[in-house]
Amino acid sequence: MLILRYLTRDILQHTAAVAVVILLIVVSGQFVRLLGDVAEGDLAVGFLLSILTLSIPNYLELILPLAFLIGAMLALGRLYMDSEMVILSSSGLGPFELAKAVSVSGLVVAACSAVLAFGITPWSRDQALQLMADATDEQGLAAFVAGRFQRRAGGFDTVYANGIDNAQGTLLGLFLAEKPSDFENEGITITYAESGQIVRDSSTGARYLELNNGRRYHGVPGDLDYRVTEFAVLGERLPDAELSEQRFGDKLLDAMPSLALFQADTPATRATLHWRFSLVWMPISLALLALGLARTDRRRGRYMMMLPAVVFYLVYLVGVSSLRTQVAAGDLSALALWMLHLGVLLVSVGLIYWPLWSVQRMRPVQQ
Repeated sequence: MLILRYLTRDILQHTAAVAVVILLIVVSGQFVRLLGDVAEGDLAVGFLLSILTLSIPNYLELILPLAFLIGAMLALGRLYMDSEMVILSSSGLGPFELAKAVSVSGLVVAACSAVLAFGITPWSRDQALQLMADATDEQGLAAFVAGRFQRRAGGFDTVYANGIDNAQGTLLGLFLAEKPSDFENEGITITYAESGQIVRDSSTGARYLELNNGRRYHGVPGDLDYRVTEFAVLGERLPDAELSEQRFGDKLLDAMPSLALFQADTPATRATLHWRFSLVWMPISLALLALGLARTDRRRGRYMMMLPAVVFYLVYLVGVSSLRTQVAAGDLSALALWMLHLGVLLVSVGLIYWPLWSVQRMRPVQQ
């Protein structure tokens, strides 16, 4: 029991440290990418921190199995380097007992993965999608950036606001450009207004960009036949903030509550459900893999097998993701996912017992 507590504590401490480091690296990369979207005007500064925070559980559920694999190999490698594993083996602690001790840590990480995969991550993804859908709602003018051309803002192709009066909730010096897909025949619409604000119809709930004192130009490029309309007040209907499948695609499945996935019976929902179960199972199978790959000595060092372990995990994760796509398309049964998990488990057991089998085969047979 003492050895079990010792190994569990050491492995979990290494896992937590590795997870924090990898998470900081990934979140930093995401932060840089979001800053690029802000600079291009595709994302307002007011939504930056919220989207970044809500994306952390999504990253963490993929980072935890890798962090556990590396953390377990670091902890076990130190035992080999300090000759503690020799003492444990001479005390009667064989591969089976070590596997049980490491599997306890795997079960703890698997429990954390279950909380993320079945609860926190779907909720955070749903909140992130809602935030993206509401990015142009009347919650404020945070979706607009003064003095910068923005694409796809508020349903228009291009929007420019010379200034923003946050106290009055008004956009100043508005320039709007709308270009349909067949603009060579349908023409382009250019609108200029002195000011504008986002309003909502109390009866229908529809949102409008209400423009004041401006002109609208509509015509086909290269054609002299175009229309000019002057207006005092003009309302432009804004698209409703909704989570449409056309807009968000497979992200809606990832944001579905686990109970809804259990109740649904489609290939896509089954694939998503088995994907979440796979994330829970991976730390358990990786626990045995770490035990098999961590075997080392002072000459090789405990970092010798880190790169093969990371490559194996990436291949494992890509394989599960690829099979999930085929199951969602109806090309394969969900059993294919678990055949892959079984294969990884057999490889892990083989890595643990192969040195013992090799030693037994090399022993001379006594007459």
